[in-house]
Amino acid sequence: MPQHGPLHSSAINSPFQLLPPDCDEFLVAGTGDVVDRAQRWAARERVLLFDGPAAHCVHALYRMDSCTSDVCQRVGFDHTQVWVDGRPGCHQVFLLTQPYGQGIPAALADYAAAHGLEVSIRPSDGWYGAGTVPIRLTIPRAWPLWPIERDVTLLLQIQPVNWEWIDEAFAIADN
Repeated sequence: MPQHGPLHSSAINSPFQLLPPDCDEFLVAGTGDVVDRAQRWAARERVLLFDGPAAHCVHALYRMDSCTSDVCQRVGFDHTQVWVDGRPGCHQVFLLTQPYGQGIPAALADYAAAHGLEVSIRPSDGWYGAGTVPIRLTIPRAWPLWPIERDVTLLLQIQPVNWEWIDEAFAIADN
């Protein structure tokens, strides 16, 4: 089924890759069913999985080489990844976390506010499973370019994704 391999950032001298949902390296924590739901969600949403340093907290958005704070482990993250909108010209980046419970934990809302991120719940993002709440932490569109946005914009200009292949692989119809 794979049509794409990872989009490697070595072309821009930066240690990360973006994983289209149809590549072998696309993995999230969980059973095969969870991975399948994540791949189908990513194909439908046109998002790429970020794989690189600090990929499970806000430090990836700053393009830091590692997470520099134990606070990231205490704010309520669970099943957390960084995602990149892979549509041409639209390279919005967001953290998606899916903790067990209901609503946005206060510590997570404070964490998002401290970094200037917008926080929202989008039920359509809930691919992980029952009992989890899908919470997005998004870089506001009106903000200046963040380091990760600069890097993924450049990478996707050099290595665009063919979403038609992915639509065929996952039998996604145009809406």
